[in-house]
This record gives sequence, C-alpha cells and structure tokens, in this order.
Amino acid sequence: MINLDLKKNFSFFKKNQILVLACFMLKQLPGYEQAEIVRSRDPNLLSTCDIVVDVGAEFNAEKKRFDHHQKSFTHTFSSLRPEKSLWNIKLSSAGLVYVHFGRQVIEHIVKKLTPTSKCVDEKLIDILYDKMYENFVKEIDAIDNGVEIAEVKAYSINTNLSARVSFLNPDWNETDKN
Repeated sequence: MINLDLKKNFSFFKKNQILVLACFMLKQLPGYEQAEIVRSRDPNLLSTCDIVVDVGAEFNAEKKRFDHHQKSFTHTFSSLRPEKSLWNIKLSSAGLVYVHFGRQVIEHIVKKLTPTSKCVDEKLIDILYDKMYENFVKEIDAIDNGVEIAEVKAYSINTNLSARVSFLNPDWNETDKN
C-alpha cells in the first residue's frame, strides 16, 4: 500500500476546492485510493510525504512536489505539454496534478464505469482529458492565479466553483469560525 500525504496551505475554505480537486484526482488512482490526506506546512513532515500539493515551495514532478507559489514558477499546460499550445494560463497546484495524473484518472474512472469493456478507447480518453481541462480545470487555474476573465471586467460570475465554496465560509464578524 502506498501512503499518500497531501499537504495544503490555505487559511480559508474558499480556496480549498484546489485541494479537494487535487486530492480527488489522486485518490481515484489505484494505490492512492486508501491514502491518508494530511494538512501541514511543517518542512520536516513534508519531507516524509509521498506527494505534496500546494505547499512546500517546490515543483518537481519526479519527486511528486506540486506547488506553484514560487516566484520563479511560470508553468502552463502548454509549457509542460507543448502539444497543448492553446492553454497558456499559469497552472494552479490542482492544474499541475491534472497535467501529470489527469489522463490516468480519467482512464481509471472510465474503466470503473465500463467494467465489461475489454479495452479503453484511447481517443475517447484524450478527448475527455482535453475537455475536462478546457471546461473545468482551466477555470480553477485562472481563479487561483488571479487571472481576470477579460482585460476590462464587465461583470462578475458568482456561480463558479470558487463562489459556491466561499458561501460555506463564516461571515467576517462570526465569533465561531468553525
């Protein structure tokens, strides 16, 4: 069994959709389904983890470190996968996990949903991988990195995932923040 420790550093629940998405994706994979998720910023604890997400100031796919908060971090989907040249928004940590594990996640889910099928349609997996990024993960990347939807903001979208999750936050003047 692989022990998976995912780390996340966000003080408000508003941004936890990034952790939730990253953890959900990883926990879909065989070997990580029973993994433990732990939150910490302690460098000593982080050094013992199999995978670290969104904390630790390091992006290194080989070492399974998926943080995007370094000043030098500029990776986009297309910088890591040049054949995807249209996707140039800086990646969030969930986006990094998606680039590296998303296709495997989708393939595993499709196999679970079609257990009688002898083989998986690779073209379908490719289409789903691209559509999932284009229509869901890219928005998470943009919001997490403060990318505006337009140069001049003409309106606000209040029904996106970030907005919906933020409704679960306590009001600023509530004494019980839990």
